Amino acid sequence: MTERSPPFTALRAVEAASRHRSFTAAARELQITHSAVSQSIRRLETELGARLFERKGGAMEPSEAALRLAQTYSEAEEALSRTLREILGTQGATALSVVMPAAFGRLWFAGKIGRLSEALPDVEVQVRTQGDDPDADIRLAWSAKGGKDSLCELVHLPLCAPDQAGRFDSLSAIAGGPLIADSAGGWSAWAARWTPGVRPPRAHVFDDAGMALDAAAQGGGVVLSNIFAAESYLASGRLTALGFEAPAGEWLEVQARPDPGVADAAERLVLWLRLEIRRSLALAQGLVKRSSATT
Repeated sequence: MTERSPPFTALRAVEAASRHRSFTAAARELQITHSAVSQSIRRLETELGARLFERKGGAMEPSEAALRLAQTYSEAEEALSRTLREILGTQGATALSVVMPAAFGRLWFAGKIGRLSEALPDVEVQVRTQGDDPDADIRLAWSAKGGKDSLCELVHLPLCAPDQAGRFDSLSAIAGGPLIADSAGGWSAWAARWTPGVRPPRAHVFDDAGMALDAAAQGGGVVLSNIFAAESYLASGRLTALGFEAPAGEWLEVQARPDPGVADAAERLVLWLRLEIRRSLALAQGLVKRSSATT
């Protein structure tokens, strides 16, 4: 590869395609055509002399090189944003009210508070996970339809305790259970993707995602969860991924309707959320790929 300016457009396409495992979804997020995403990635592959994506079933599976590029791009974008904020300076702390799903808040957002304080030292959040608040500055919610306000599409993946991974080494073994879920219809949707025509498996259902994950981590069976809830479990090694991921048919949507006095802080917090979610997805895909390779 000749020495020149970094190909930011292509790297942005790689980052989006790595998260979605889909050129179509990446094009939709970036508001460009599928052809533009495909051509940018092909040109980058030619310059690097390495394949970045392989088609597997209905998904575009990122290579190790693609995951590294995606993570580096996400971290660089975040660092640039933080530097711009520091140059612009702050006018004192701004409090923002943020509504979000309880499991997302407890299992993902709470673990990012240190990074939020580092990136946006002038922003204080007042997080609410019980009920809704139409007057909140920022609202996060799961939606059955993706759109311009979507942060990402939710993906379900089966996980189990590491010492039980050999027990669940195939679709039939997973479907044989015991199964655990944090929503009544989760395994039915998964079965429709991987075992069509087969009666959906029965599962123990918890109304708390953390309890479902804990049950699996303690050897209770295979839990179907999402990458945000499971991130810390995967990173700590309490759970391992078994492959066979499936779209959950839900998107994380963000709506910002702040008062004019806090509009700038709200915009920066939404940008931080987008970058942090991209970072989590890139890191988690690496964890999932590595843990799946050992099962």
